[in-house]
Amino acid sequence: MSHQHYLLWQIECSEIPILEITKEVEDAFIGSDVRYDDITILLKALVRNESIRSIRFEGDFLDCLQEQRRSELIRAVGSYLPSLQKICLGDTPIFVADLCHLVTKSKRLRYLYLHDLILQGQPEDFRALEVALLHHPFKEFDMNECTSTFPGIDLMKIKNAESKELRLKQVVFQQCPNGHLC
Repeated sequence: MSHQHYLLWQIECSEIPILEITKEVEDAFIGSDVRYDDITILLKALVRNESIRSIRFEGDFLDCLQEQRRSELIRAVGSYLPSLQKICLGDTPIFVADLCHLVTKSKRLRYLYLHDLILQGQPEDFRALEVALLHHPFKEFDMNECTSTFPGIDLMKIKNAESKELRLKQVVFQQCPNGHLC
């Protein structure tokens, strides 16, 4: 059994708390049937996982996936990893709707790091992500060196969404009756 098969086994059997993949799919899973155009085996392993708390997908990994496969992966991570607390995504084009799905479906997610992403979507997708970020209980959210494919999108609104949520909490505390904190 190769190391790459062992990684798939670890994912499927919930034997791995931290998943970091930065190589091209074929290099990360040499000897398996996982390919840039077919990540079905990886998705099936992720759906069964209950141990992954932290994910880092960057480098060539996400960028080399076909657009539809990248979307399937991000949505599977958001929907099926009950222990996920931290995720770092970078170096790829990504649909904003997929990020929104990730944020709204990952109930235990507390740390989200996005870097060097080309954010794809319509203005309503960006607004939905901003709202999702405002209402998610992050401990830390960071977005660096990201761009949008849609002209006129103000990424600072998204980048500052977490600090807006903290300011909203402070305003609520300040508005409590009798000077007590709510």
